[in-house]
Amino acid sequence: MQTLSQLAHTGLIAAICVAPLLSPAVARAAQTLTVSAGAESSGGDVQLTEFAPVQVTVNVGDTVTWSLDSTEFHDVLFTAGAQPPDFIQPGPDGVFINPLAGLPQGGPSYDGTVVTGSGMLNKGQSWSLTFTKAGTYPYYCVIHAGMIGSIEVKPSGQLTDTQTSINTRRTAQINADIATKGVRTIMANQGELSIDAATAGIVAGAQNGPADVQRFFPPRVTIHAGNALSWVWKTEETPHTVTFLAGQPAPEVVVPLPQTGGPPRLQLNPLVLAPGGDPTAWDGSSWLNSGFLQPMSGQPTPTFTVRFTAPGSYDYVCVLHDGMVGTIVVVP
Repeated sequence: MQTLSQLAHTGLIAAICVAPLLSPAVARAAQTLTVSAGAESSGGDVQLTEFAPVQVTVNVGDTVTWSLDSTEFHDVLFTAGAQPPDFIQPGPDGVFINPLAGLPQGGPSYDGTVVTGSGMLNKGQSWSLTFTKAGTYPYYCVIHAGMIGSIEVKPSGQLTDTQTSINTRRTAQINADIATKGVRTIMANQGELSIDAATAGIVAGAQNGPADVQRFFPPRVTIHAGNALSWVWKTEETPHTVTFLAGQPAPEVVVPLPQTGGPPRLQLNPLVLAPGGDPTAWDGSSWLNSGFLQPMSGQPTPTFTVRFTAPGSYDYVCVLHDGMVGTIVVVP
């Protein structure tokens, strides 16, 4: 039989062993976690219009930083429960970018009640937001339809993501989408298209879900003077232009217009939006532009046809996307 001192000693040991199980979780310091807003292939021709990873879990008081990791620009917008707004706002005085998408909104923290966003971000830029209330908060890139992410905010002290877990999921997601969507899209669009109304057809961008291949296929085509080429848009929602600069500098896509008592209005450059030049008989000496062409649900696939009348080598670009270039060689 145990003595009272032995029982007391045994109880003390048990209490010491059980105490850690009964103690409340020790609160850790708030952390900052970085996710990708967009990504790209090593050559930059495949742009991934996705957040990576799509879903992240944090504690109240933690901060998430979105790093713009693609040449394609994006925004990050928390809508406080509302539907995401349109990116483009046409008006009687021009076509403008919605300020909710183009300009920063709200403050440095978010509790789910006020629309808060980064504004448009370019490659190398970042934006951070601290979460102050538990909940699950969807967010959007308003620029790209279907580009959606989610932040789950747990009360302090609960198990959440670490930067290591985020990096692992981000790498797996990006590699998988480039391999299964980007590379397959490139391989499926090699070579010229057969076009009834032209000598050959060129793909003006191709897309498979989040994998947006910003390339002309093939990038170099040789034809005889007097023949025509057609460009065909094979994207799902990404716009492109076919623009022969004829020695001129590429125009800015967005033109800030100052206004009294507020931030500038962000106008889409009419020179980029509108067709310019005569594509029915082009001799290479002047500006020629398809205009801003974008696939639309229920509408015919956009195309642009040019008949070349003079021998020469003519470079062209998509003015919306850096590095998207091609060359047409016209022989006698």
